[in-house]
Order: sequence, then structure tokens, then C-alpha cells
Amino acid sequence: MNISPKGFYEGFLLKSGKNVVQVNLPKEHLHSFADGWAPDSEISVEVEAEEPWGSPAHKVFRLVRVVDNGVRQADKRRHPPRKFSGRIGRLNYALHGEVNGGILESGDFLHLKPEGAQAVGLVVGMAVEARGTTKPMPDGRFVIEAEEVNGTAIGHGKAKKKHAR
Repeated sequence: MNISPKGFYEGFLLKSGKNVVQVNLPKEHLHSFADGWAPDSEISVEVEAEEPWGSPAHKVFRLVRVVDNGVRQADKRRHPPRKFSGRIGRLNYALHGEVNGGILESGDFLHLKPEGAQAVGLVVGMAVEARGTTKPMPDGRFVIEAEEVNGTAIGHGKAKKKHAR
């Protein structure tokens, strides 16, 4: 991964045959791309050529989309909790129609479950400060299993059924 002087990922190097190419990230991916990916992961990407500037050490491209992130099903485990921030670009709905989270402007999915979305009053345009674990999606974005949003704890455990006595 190439790291910006500001401390976030701004691109990555890919080995393509015997050559190395640089892939720069679009602005919407700068803060979330590749969290939890192993340095030697195999991925397939669609890119477009960048206009050369100076004397690049290799060919430079801009990421269009991740075609295959190379994450095997067994490797889609969660990673340690981390902090996220952003704005809700649109709401996401569970199969039964209730709001269960929001798609951040970055494209990442902030998953809260219906009870969590209701507890934080999730609406489009809302600024969120969240903490949670991530799971990669095939398009290079992430599902964020929120543990806390704007100071409200979010429970993702199974609801315990009350038994009649």
C-alpha cells in the first residue's frame, strides 16, 4: 500500500507478471480501502492510465473498480474494531423492509440492524462517528459491523428468547 503523508492509503503497488504497476485510489476510497487485506493478496482490478508527471519509476494507473479482491470465503473473518467517520449517503434496508444501516458516501455499508438504526435515528445526510469491525465486500468496499455510532452502543448479538415458566 502507498501511504499519504496524511497517514491514509492513497494507492497500492501491483505485481503484474514481472512488472510492478502503481494503482492510485479515487478520493472516496482513501480512508477505507484494503483494511485487513494481507500484503500478498491476489486481486484483479480495472484501471485507467494516469497522466504521467515527473519521472515515474513504473506505470501509474487510477483504480476504476475491484473485479476480484482475492479474499477466500474462509478469510472473510472480522478484523479488530476501528474508528470510522462519514456521512450517510443513503439508507439500507433489511430483506423485510426495515432500515438496517446506511451506505456511507465512501460506499462502505454501516450495518446497525433495525434496532441500532432506530436507536441512533439514522437519516440520509447524517454525520456519523462509528467504531466497529470490518468485512470486505467484492467491490473493494467494506461492511462495518457497528459497535458504537455517535456515542450509542449497538448490539449485534442474538436476541435471547424469553421462555414461559
